[in-house]
Amino acid sequence: MLKFVLMFFCVLNLFAITPKDTIVIAVENEPERINPLFSEDHDVAIGLVFSGLTRFDENMSLAPDLATSWKVSKDGLVYEFSLRDDVLWHDGVKFGAKDVEFSINALKDEKLNSPSKVNFDAVKEVKIIDDYHIRITLSNPFPAFLDALSVGVLPHHLLEKENLNTADFNQHPIGTGSYKLKQWKQGQYMILEANEKYYLTKVKTPKLILKNIKDPSISAIELKNGSIDVALVDFSLASNFQNDKNFKVLVEPSADYRALMFNLNNEFLKDIKVRIALNYAIDKNAIVESLLHSFGKVANHPLEKSWANPNKFATYKYDITKANELLKQAGFVKNKNGILEKDGKEFSFEMYAMSEDPLRVALVNILQSEFLKLGIKAKAIAKPSGSFDYTKEDSFLVGWGSPYDPDFHTFRVFASSQDSTLNSSGWNFGHYKNSKVDESLKLARNSLDSKERKRYYGDFIQALYDDPAFLFIAYIDYPLVFANNIEGVKSHVLGHHGVGFTWNAYEWIKN
Repeated sequence: MLKFVLMFFCVLNLFAITPKDTIVIAVENEPERINPLFSEDHDVAIGLVFSGLTRFDENMSLAPDLATSWKVSKDGLVYEFSLRDDVLWHDGVKFGAKDVEFSINALKDEKLNSPSKVNFDAVKEVKIIDDYHIRITLSNPFPAFLDALSVGVLPHHLLEKENLNTADFNQHPIGTGSYKLKQWKQGQYMILEANEKYYLTKVKTPKLILKNIKDPSISAIELKNGSIDVALVDFSLASNFQNDKNFKVLVEPSADYRALMFNLNNEFLKDIKVRIALNYAIDKNAIVESLLHSFGKVANHPLEKSWANPNKFATYKYDITKANELLKQAGFVKNKNGILEKDGKEFSFEMYAMSEDPLRVALVNILQSEFLKLGIKAKAIAKPSGSFDYTKEDSFLVGWGSPYDPDFHTFRVFASSQDSTLNSSGWNFGHYKNSKVDESLKLARNSLDSKERKRYYGDFIQALYDDPAFLFIAYIDYPLVFANNIEGVKSHVLGHHGVGFTWNAYEWIKN
């Protein structure tokens, strides 16, 4: 039916083609606040409006941005930065060291509810040397620090006396990035205008419109009817564009994985044997082939797309017999209805997914069907994001993954110190606790030796295999579709929700 709709819109072309000086981009997520301190994932709008001391180039290598160069002491504790002296904020005020000092100190403020705070825990002192030189001293080595400094810098002159959590600035941001926010119609679109004084290069397209479209199937329809120019589309619809001369398709690799998060407060899921059994019960290859249409790969752990990925690691092969054996060892027997019981209680639990995400909804429905074959009543529930507390539900279909330093999206997600009940900025929503995981992640985030770090991450991955916090399912490759008259789009390793495909939008141009 959806393919028919695509053909229908393609023929009728009901919407006007977008203007030549404007590129309309479909984006899945809309931030509550356009403020980089509240989004480690480098949201599309935030990445266009703001810039950090560092950035990542086409090869995912660290490159200078607001900083021109830096020196790091041998002990990894002292960072000295030379800053650009040709940068203006969007309001015309000159950028300088005070802005960097302010931004980093803001991330140290206990009152700031920011997911990025954990990346700045080690900051001991920020000292301004002069207007364009700054020194940052850490209390302990943190090799991910240069990656963390890609977070956007905020303007000291506008925010010095403001509460960053609630400031009006968050809806009317002023940055140093390639585009300025002109208009924001929340829930619908953002209009951005080129920063004519952007310091890296001349911005090629005068205007970008970020159109909020949560469903990639709808994005596919709007591409065909000409109302948008660029979008990540649904896997099942990518083939509709691959042979269409009006479009180009770029398959973007990502570090973004999908997994079922277990809540260890659940009476059944707290049992290691149960969680291992559930990992054996799913045919991940079949899911990648059928649901993702092979736009992805099987996921086994959170660092398979990182340099820290071990050469060899243990995996759960699809093995129903093994799953049944483990459940029997855990004390479960089938009742007359074929449902597993233990101590008179049927094995049942709920799996939540955000209803606006078709992939997650499809995944929990597949899991429901597969777990029932074992005699487990796992109920798939789809509700809008924000309408339920996934820290309290039995399980939740999560998406994580970062293309940057391996510390990102591991320490914060799996370390017991990051349990959301203990730490409001933590992302350990399943209340997972494992001493080997804690030790390995701490050693890895504080070691300056990359070989040592890789070994520690190998230990972490093994500990996570022995005591699974998640049922890892798949890594996603994203089909990026754009009109054939657009030039300059370059591949990038994408992050969570496909964030990063607009990394060089300032180079895009419509011919």
